[in-house]
Amino acid sequence: MRKTRPSELAILATAIGIIATFAAPWLELRGTFSAWRIVEWHTFWRGESAFMLGDVVAANYRIPIEFATMQMQDLTRGVLIVGAILGVWHAFALVALLVAGARLRLRVGASRGRVAFEIVALLAINLIALGVLVWLLALPSSLDTKVDFRLGTEIHTDSLIWSSVTLLPVAPLLAILAVIAQIIALSKNRKS
Repeated sequence: MRKTRPSELAILATAIGIIATFAAPWLELRGTFSAWRIVEWHTFWRGESAFMLGDVVAANYRIPIEFATMQMQDLTRGVLIVGAILGVWHAFALVALLVAGARLRLRVGASRGRVAFEIVALLAINLIALGVLVWLLALPSSLDTKVDFRLGTEIHTDSLIWSSVTLLPVAPLLAILAVIAQIIALSKNRKS
């Protein structure tokens, strides 16, 4: 059985870390807006004011966001901070891998133009794949009409109210495990 090289572990960990950090949902938000019941899956970077289901109102209309409790708002902000830290880490890891790969390609005789083209192509492919994954992994978001017996004058229409926020632990844990794997790969690479 072939032994995994540290660079392969770093590449795999970085790919998993970027997907888990930027594409996978970290939060499930449930709330109401006007006569609609809303469930959304959020990646950390969409933040507390994100509202994906924009077909309820005009696309350029800014919906005021409220939370039922301060704890929910604090959880959302905490997730944003942790996600931003992990996002910066994984972005730097990707840049470091691209720089190391470019240096290796230049050492074996590839032209600078060719290496630059390959890096741009890799970044473009990564961004497209990430965009598709963000869209696919947000599909559990849904919008249903609320069935209630209130009069139209009693329906709250001024803001979107998130009534519950649930942390989805898989993506944050994968992002953290990817950091650990990257550190292990870096330490193994320095020893060899």
